[in-house]
Amino acid sequence: MAVFLTVLKVLGIVVLVLLALLLILMLLVLFVPFRYSFSGGINDPEGDTKAFHLDPKKDISAEGSVRWLLGALKVTGAVGGEEEAGAARMELRIFGIKYPIDKLLKKKEELREEEKEEKPKEAEEKKTLEEKIEAALQRVERLSRRIDDALRALQTEYGVRAKEVIIRRILHMIEQVMPTQWGLTGVLGLGDPSRSAKVFAVQGYLYPLTAGHVAIGTDYELYRYDLRGAARGKIRIITFAYGGIRLLLSRDVRRLLRRLRRGPAPGHRYTNGNNRQAIAAGNVQERIK
Repeated sequence: MAVFLTVLKVLGIVVLVLLALLLILMLLVLFVPFRYSFSGGINDPEGDTKAFHLDPKKDISAEGSVRWLLGALKVTGAVGGEEEAGAARMELRIFGIKYPIDKLLKKKEELREEEKEEKPKEAEEKKTLEEKIEAALQRVERLSRRIDDALRALQTEYGVRAKEVIIRRILHMIEQVMPTQWGLTGVLGLGDPSRSAKVFAVQGYLYPLTAGHVAIGTDYELYRYDLRGAARGKIRIITFAYGGIRLLLSRDVRRLLRRLRRGPAPGHRYTNGNNRQAIAAGNVQERIK
């Protein structure tokens, strides 16, 4: 009996330790932010008299990274650049161990292509043009009815209240994930003095938003797109979890979701007030006859 109790005690301690580790991991994922940084640019130091003189694969480049838990998990990616023009590179690091994601994805695609070549192609029934058009029209009609039904649901009292709640939550989440540091510098020339001068006019209009972040000069004679940009910020999973919970706790949102999930009644077509009156009048006349 004592041995059985000892085994139960050990198992209980192991279960508690596992639950504690799971709780700690869940709290880390929820509250420790994912820090992101992105940068990119257009390399056009000399400019040209032609508007479309850039080679996107060589002259445009971008790179970014996402880090979590002091770099324990890190994903980096880049595209463009001088070394491999137009090639995308991506890798994952877990506690410093590198995993080339782009190479793994490339191997996976190669294996899929080999499997497709090995499998015999089954004879597929070819639909006529009329059948394809009829199927496309039916899909468009179903989509139109769903959109019409959704718009009418949003016009109800609970739909209006739910829309306000959803917009407010979405704006709050966007505000929380926006970059805390960002900047854009360089030279932008539009090939004509009058058009190029508008670069400064636009900066003046947007100065309250771009002050300290944007510094763009201009070239009054050539088309020139020599620009550099960068942004940093952080994302917490708790932001989306809290926003989702607040939405689900709203009775109006739940009612709207149930209404949208149910969809329009089969065979039902919405009509405006005049059409309804005409239909009612027609029914009355038929009964009189």
